[in-house]
Amino acid sequence: MQSQRKGSYLWLGIVLVLIFVMFTSSIIGGVVGFSIARKWSGSVTNGGTSSIPALTIEPVNNVNGSGTTQQTLSVTEQSASVETVNNTLPAVVTVLTQVGFGGGSGSGFFISQDGYVVTNNHVVEGASDISIVYAKGGTAPASIVGVTPEFDLAVLKVDGPVPAILAWGDSSELPLGGTVIAIGSALGQYQNSVTSGVLSGYNRQLAGMGGLLQTDAAINQGNSGGPLLNLAGQVIGINTLVARGQGGDVEGMGFAIPSNIARNVVKNLVETGQARQPFLGIQYQALNPQLANETGLNITEGAMLESVLDNTPADRAQLRSGDVIVALNGQPVDDRHPLVSMLLEHVAGDTVTLDVLRDGQVFQTQLTLGERA
Repeated sequence: MQSQRKGSYLWLGIVLVLIFVMFTSSIIGGVVGFSIARKWSGSVTNGGTSSIPALTIEPVNNVNGSGTTQQTLSVTEQSASVETVNNTLPAVVTVLTQVGFGGGSGSGFFISQDGYVVTNNHVVEGASDISIVYAKGGTAPASIVGVTPEFDLAVLKVDGPVPAILAWGDSSELPLGGTVIAIGSALGQYQNSVTSGVLSGYNRQLAGMGGLLQTDAAINQGNSGGPLLNLAGQVIGINTLVARGQGGDVEGMGFAIPSNIARNVVKNLVETGQARQPFLGIQYQALNPQLANETGLNITEGAMLESVLDNTPADRAQLRSGDVIVALNGQPVDDRHPLVSMLLEHVAGDTVTLDVLRDGQVFQTQLTLGERA
């Protein structure tokens, strides 16, 4: 009889424990569920000024038929990024400057075994002493070969070893949304900082500069002069500007000088110590469907001339208001190849061929680019 009571008490104890566990689990589950609901309910604000609809978490489609979700992450692009960084990092340097009683820093990269380093003009402007820090440590003195404030570019000559060099790529080939990698010395103290993002736009105008590439790859102070790379490890841009808004209302807007502009400018700096900004002598509007419709044109891309300045290369080539430049050296003028960018790929003294639409007929004319005063 006593044995039966002990058995009954034992079963009663087990039942009570199970009830307690179930009750506790329901409370914990409720708390966790409430916490998650609180976390994802409401709205996200951008700077506290406007409301954005609440973030919605969408389930991944069931792909294995098991009632559970499965998400596959491709590592191909990540592997390509890692390989690009490993191959290019040795060619990137930190540029240190002495300006008066203070100092400054930026970034740069080797372009030849002769020790030439490309950076921004504003990095070395006014410097009395310049040196570089290698990606893997060690320093070497550097001197200025040539600078151009108009293009914000400078070439240095390093008196030391050249561990690696970077090759120029074609900045017009990478599509919008294409992956880019920026390398530099963020904030002047975080050497070999690597960020990645996408190409966000072409032909941006900012701070008096034209034809810039826009990217959402993080570009900070100290990154100026560093390379913007494609996944082939080629330089498609030189990081130079970042847009910042008051109150944090502007994010992810970095700008780089396209390689198609920088390459020729750098070549001239190496050869002559200066770069002469090309000058055509026109004012124009980029053609678009609306403008084409208003003017009765049957094309929607090109550069429509509004005026031609007297005694300029365009004037001597007999261009006039209403003409539409549709190509330069055989390259059509379009969104990815705006006229301003193609002109900046040249320097004063270069001869170019223009395809011009006038009165429904296209003709070619050659002219020699002048120098902007």
